[in-house]
Amino acid sequence: MGKDIHSSLTLVFPVLRKIIGPMLIFIGLFMMGMFHIRRIWPFYLLRRRTHNRTLLGSFFLGITFSIAFCPTMFVLFFLTLIPIVLSSPYGAVLPAFFALGTSLPLLLIIFLIWYFEASGAILKKSRKVGQFVQTLAGIVIIIIGFFDTVTYWL
Repeated sequence: MGKDIHSSLTLVFPVLRKIIGPMLIFIGLFMMGMFHIRRIWPFYLLRRRTHNRTLLGSFFLGITFSIAFCPTMFVLFFLTLIPIVLSSPYGAVLPAFFALGTSLPLLLIIFLIWYFEASGAILKKSRKVGQFVQTLAGIVIIIIGFFDTVTYWL
């Protein structure tokens, strides 16, 4: 299964590489705050309808997080780990280790914030630090997108 997916990816890869550069520039400009997309997305209208319904609003928040994080985990899990699981004699335990490896750092950070009762201080400082990190990440993503565009378009 993994070999079939790998061979079909080579046909799609050149097209994807040409799309990634301009998309990275677009994402970098968005992260720097050059423009906002709030009202363009259809989720904006959905947010108005579900604002008072906490369960449905929580459900859509979960969907948003899964869309944000899932593509990377999907590739890592299904295209990298599962072929190893199928070809290895001890493969049945590898998904459990994958789950532990991806969840333990997050649980550790949450525990440390709770243990040191730092949630208020972290929340106050996180806005300033978060804005700086987001702007810096936007600049880095624009630079990477520029080099990627030059590499694959010229």
